[in-house]
Amino acid sequence: MNLNTLDKTLIAETWASRELYANLETLCEFGSRFAGTPSEIQARDFIAEKFRAYGSSNVHLDPFEYLGWWRGTCALNVVAPRAQSFNAISLVYSPSTPAGGLRAPLVDVGMGTEKEYARKKDTLKGKIVLCSSANPDEGRIPHRREKYGWAVDAGAVGFVYARHLPGGLPETGSLRAGKLGEIPAVAVSYETGAALKRLAEKGETVVTLDVQNTSHPTTAWHVVGEVRGQTDEIIVVGAHYDGHDISQGAGDDATGTCLVLELARVLAPLQGQLRRTLRFIAFACEELGVLGSTEYVKKHRDEMKQIAMMINLDGAVGSGSKGFNTSGLEDVEALLKKIAHQTDYALKLNEKVVTASDNFPFFIEGVPAIAMFARETDRALGRGFGHTAMDTLDKVNARDLHECAMVAARVTLHLAAHPDSIGRHRTSEEIKQILMEQDLEAALRAQGKWIW
Repeated sequence: MNLNTLDKTLIAETWASRELYANLETLCEFGSRFAGTPSEIQARDFIAEKFRAYGSSNVHLDPFEYLGWWRGTCALNVVAPRAQSFNAISLVYSPSTPAGGLRAPLVDVGMGTEKEYARKKDTLKGKIVLCSSANPDEGRIPHRREKYGWAVDAGAVGFVYARHLPGGLPETGSLRAGKLGEIPAVAVSYETGAALKRLAEKGETVVTLDVQNTSHPTTAWHVVGEVRGQTDEIIVVGAHYDGHDISQGAGDDATGTCLVLELARVLAPLQGQLRRTLRFIAFACEELGVLGSTEYVKKHRDEMKQIAMMINLDGAVGSGSKGFNTSGLEDVEALLKKIAHQTDYALKLNEKVVTASDNFPFFIEGVPAIAMFARETDRALGRGFGHTAMDTLDKVNARDLHECAMVAARVTLHLAAHPDSIGRHRTSEEIKQILMEQDLEAALRAQGKWIW
């Protein structure tokens, strides 16, 4: 096996691929692929069919049970100082309000950082919190689930999440992982958030929330295919195929799913030739608080020692520098630098631990886990169109899609063929230390994800 020749073949295959964008179109045409919808089933079966057509082995569905959630009605009204009605949508896993709704004063907590909550903590009990999706100019960027968690801890009875970018788009997302949140929560547009903020600045503003959603136990399925290697070591290459029910979920994360499919296609001819088995997984239910991959790790915990690395391709398509978040793993970073030199491609590396995607459950188990990125972090932009109704196919640049597939395929090839260890498994205490060094303890506690 000539690695240099294979590397060049992958470059040609990914750049000339007719499958890559066609698969993206198909997934977006199905709809959101949100957990528990018909479009999820369509996508599941399509991905499995593609794995088989591309020559993957051991193609199968991996089911798990979870608490499904479906959006219902949502009403947000100001009743004092004057009556006004605003459009709003429930955040995922929001519980329903009691019959007749919920009424309480509104308190603005700005961006909802830990410091902002601390300043107003004594004023939040029994109130409905107004919180922006905006990010601070420096320091760690707080996640939506963290902002919600601080509101719960402060004794708030409701949560209003206002998008910080104009355009009339509420930004959806989950509150908890696989369970209902403690208090009702809704999302509103920038314009609605600005109007509510102005009212709150002028004096006591009383609002009502009437949220009615549905939840009950149901089943979801990961889709799995493999390119068998020569040893019992496994590299998991994954991305989630579910989106949010308000859009096509093109960038988040139909693109990531298409990268997984493309790698399965271009690497399938290497069955039995690589040192490590490549296990391709299209994860379900990532948008439910990284629920699907968490359940996968629980179910397959006995296999975790065989998994040499997890490569997450969620959000791995963009026009910026291509690289990987290395989770603070020095040995993994050193190997990726070596691969960048071997492939003559300038990978950008960041030690950040990504906590809100499918690499994280593997990382918590001690598995070396990395997450590819392809755009610079823009604090002002935040998610951009992600988690809004405008995360649609037209936002995806085909050239970016091909280049990111090329990078992912070349790096995966070199990792799968590397003759030595590609990363040491960490102990639970070592993982805890990395998280503390990156100032993530308080954030994960607020999300209910701190396990120590």
